[in-house]
Amino acid sequence: MYPFDENSPKPKGAARAGFTLVEVLVATALLGLLAGSAIWALAQANNYASIARLYTGAETAAQNQIDLILTDGPFNPQNNPPQIPSSLTLGTSAPQTVTLYSEPAGADGQTHTVSGQMVTTVASNNVVVQAQSLNLYSATVVVTYTYRSKAYRVQLNAIRASDV
Repeated sequence: MYPFDENSPKPKGAARAGFTLVEVLVATALLGLLAGSAIWALAQANNYASIARLYTGAETAAQNQIDLILTDGPFNPQNNPPQIPSSLTLGTSAPQTVTLYSEPAGADGQTHTVSGQMVTTVASNNVVVQAQSLNLYSATVVVTYTYRSKAYRVQLNAIRASDV
């Protein structure tokens, strides 16, 4: 073995004692890129979750309207006088404002709400089978809303036959 001297040249194959400044800077840059891409991916996932939550809210509002149309009764348009519920009034309804998402009051004390417009169109379909009218009514419910300057639209359709 050789005695250790600070000023003597190191023998071949001797191990280094630490990292160089360049190695530390490269490692820090790589960690920074990794952290930045992770933050971007989480922000994108949060954005997609917000869009999906609003779409589900719009779809639920439209489905609630369809359920009302399908269950409101009695519905016997062949009676004299016809028994037709108000939810099946022929034509297009005036736009109705529906709340798609409402966030409870946060730390700032404000409630954030996203609303949309729901329009219902009901039409009478005269389908005749073996000289008998089936008294079918079709309904279309459209919910439109805007989120982050982009327009979204959800449309559901249903057909209702007479109760008798």
